[in-house]
Amino acid sequence: MTAKTDTAPIRAELETVAQPTAQKNVIDLINRNEPELAKLLGKSLTVEQFKTAALTYLRLDPKLLECNPYSIVGGLRLGAQLGLSLGPLGHFYLVPFKSEAVFILGYRGMIELAYRSGKVRRVQAAVVRKGDKFEYRYGTRQFLDHTPQDAPGERPWIAVYAVAELTNGGKPFEVLDPEHVADRRKRSASQKLPASPWNTDTEAMWCKSAVRQLQRWLPQTPESAHGLATDETVADLTEDDVQEVGGEDA
Repeated sequence: MTAKTDTAPIRAELETVAQPTAQKNVIDLINRNEPELAKLLGKSLTVEQFKTAALTYLRLDPKLLECNPYSIVGGLRLGAQLGLSLGPLGHFYLVPFKSEAVFILGYRGMIELAYRSGKVRRVQAAVVRKGDKFEYRYGTRQFLDHTPQDAPGERPWIAVYAVAELTNGGKPFEVLDPEHVADRRKRSASQKLPASPWNTDTEAMWCKSAVRQLQRWLPQTPESAHGLATDETVADLTEDDVQEVGGEDA
């Protein structure tokens, strides 16, 4: 009887050899940073889950692999520090901009950080389309009511809102019209790029605009404050930072 041979290590090595140089450089940096990523993630995610999501994301955006690899790993470390996931969950994005990878916090990432304060029961954001029943009022008797009508289809977007329910009973909300969203988009350094979530995930960025406006009414934590401060920035990571983390033999 012929013994079975485990071909997984050989297959993995062949895949590594076949990878473009840029991709291998980034993967090498991520591997060297693995101890630091694990430490930053804590119990929020396993480093294996985080790395898998990151590598999948990078393979789907070849332009990102043309960026400074240290800015890519720096962005990943920012995400890990916040305990957020890169990829389908939309917690954060990495977008190529002038040869650097820009860290962009997603609205779902903002909401996740808000929940961690322990003082927020619910946060919801939605786009209002023409034809929806939508009413709201600010002041001492404020309210917000939104009833979508039929399928979304191609109906124009007339507003976006974010509403929270706090543990103390408060229900703050914010409503933005298209002009306010357009102003926020203009202030985004990455909005002109094809890979920007403003172009690839526009509805999510409308929701982000409303959730960010809502932040002034939400309990803040060091994590949420750091996330907002680093949104749309490039992490200043150097080769020395990586060597300190992984060591020469990492």
